[in-house]
Amino acid sequence: MRDTRLVQTAVIGDEHSDVPIILPTEAIELDVFRHAHQQDTFWCGLLLGGCGGQLATKLYVDRQCHFQHNPLPNGAPNTCRRPSVGESSADHLYVKSAMSRSLLEFGRAAQFAFPPPIGSLVDVDLEDGVPLRIHMDAAVEPDWERQGAVILGPGVVPAPDVLAGCPYVYRVRCDSDGASRRVWVGTQSLARPTEWVPFSECTWTDEGLLTPAASRILRDRAAAGSRSAVPGPSAGRGALPESVVTFVRGLEAAQRTGTVDHVRRLCNGSSAFLDGLSSTARAEAERALAEAKAWLATHEEYQRRIFKELEGSVRERRAWDVRAGIQQAASLTRRGASAEEHRILAAARAYLREHDYADQSPAKAALRRPLHHRPAPAAKSPAPAKSKKPNRAKESAARARALLERLDRESDLLADDELAQLVEELTRAANIAGPNLRDPERKRVASWGRKARQRHPARTPATEPRARTKPTAAGKPESPARVKLDALAAAVKTILQKAAATGTTLTWAQIRAQLPPGLPALERNQQTSVLIEVDRSRAGTAPLLSALVTGADHDMHPAYPRIAAAAGRPRPRGDLEAVAQWAVEVSRFQRAK
Repeated sequence: MRDTRLVQTAVIGDEHSDVPIILPTEAIELDVFRHAHQQDTFWCGLLLGGCGGQLATKLYVDRQCHFQHNPLPNGAPNTCRRPSVGESSADHLYVKSAMSRSLLEFGRAAQFAFPPPIGSLVDVDLEDGVPLRIHMDAAVEPDWERQGAVILGPGVVPAPDVLAGCPYVYRVRCDSDGASRRVWVGTQSLARPTEWVPFSECTWTDEGLLTPAASRILRDRAAAGSRSAVPGPSAGRGALPESVVTFVRGLEAAQRTGTVDHVRRLCNGSSAFLDGLSSTARAEAERALAEAKAWLATHEEYQRRIFKELEGSVRERRAWDVRAGIQQAASLTRRGASAEEHRILAAARAYLREHDYADQSPAKAALRRPLHHRPAPAAKSPAPAKSKKPNRAKESAARARALLERLDRESDLLADDELAQLVEELTRAANIAGPNLRDPERKRVASWGRKARQRHPARTPATEPRARTKPTAAGKPESPARVKLDALAAAVKTILQKAAATGTTLTWAQIRAQLPPGLPALERNQQTSVLIEVDRSRAGTAPLLSALVTGADHDMHPAYPRIAAAAGRPRPRGDLEAVAQWAVEVSRFQRAK
């Protein structure tokens, strides 16, 4: 049997070589190639993920020319399982070769390594310099926290917060150039299109690689650092209007927090806002808008890729990949997602539930069935009624423990109504179990009850303890409503101060779940009054704790403009300025972390 794999790349010398070569596909070009390399041997190199066997060139006039594995000594065909054989399969070796030449021009040296999976990563250990890792594809997620620089290959999309938090990101790509590949280095940033140059136009410093575009970006940032990029409202005559300062800072803050919907709202609603500005103010606002739109495009590309990969994993029933991608996809929906993306996420959750059921033993699967679905016995048991209660209590205890394990494992994968149903079953099983559940288990049951109420808040006025009256300074008792408001405001303030320490936001459901026991229920119609009380007790220049309270979609609370005005903030003129002002306020907590 002949070798039918169309192998286009090989290495020259031996199976351990890192010198790549591409075989021309046309017969006339192959004749020239053979003449130029008549002294060379070609190998299915180990650094290509190959078998290490020797290759021969095969010339065809009616189809594509390619390398072919030599038969085994016993005449059997070669069974190489090399993962990729196309012309891009040796790009990691071409990148290494181009970088080595560039380093030599500057009198530098480096050690190279190719961690698994072969072809995906190139590690470069620079002598007296910052190490770097090149991600040729998306097989390994870049670790932006590790020491060293990161270079991204084709198809590797950086997370939006990466571009928002650094001046630029380096890219690399290879283009065919005869029997070789030409290597290009790109510099990607939020405000500029990616600029590509060959390695020969790059330089090397003590910090590592430096492209011409990166040099310009760093010079511009250094110059901007010596002057105020956005003058404050008190900068004197000629300063930008307060509305423009708020708008620009709001755009920047929304990008830092990764809130896609807010960036999109500010961008889409900016036309009328720009029309009323002077030329100087408009230029500053348009500069900020250009950066925000570039950030938004990058994020949308990143989000599309994540959901496309998740959809493919579900379609191909790859449970491991679905489980790995679903958390990232779910976190993206909390910052804004389309109906189609919500559908993909729901399909992934359904697939994992189906997969988990299929993998369980019959005994464990029985524990997962709701109590009210338990099949009735075929006939009445002759045992006395007394003996049934302890058995049912033990069964309910086992059922409760199984539900606790499932909730701990799958809560992030469950829709709100599914979680509420499971917690309801858990509570019923725990009540029947009685003393068969230990105290720590009962505390976990109570904790899940609070989490379910956090997702599905319910009004329970009949169970609220009555607020006690307390005397005022004049000796007259305060009204129960006032006492209730003060108690709730103090508790909510403590909860928000803890959130402020970590720079996070909270929904009302999350706040309600953290209220100490014994307090009156926090009703929806009390939210504005409570938050006004919370911020009224703080210093006038302190950031507003109420800004940390969001809707279920992490959007600005609808009452925020009223609350901010009550705290002495300028009343925003319209929804656009309100969103920008709120984003700035949230960012003050982010910077204080």
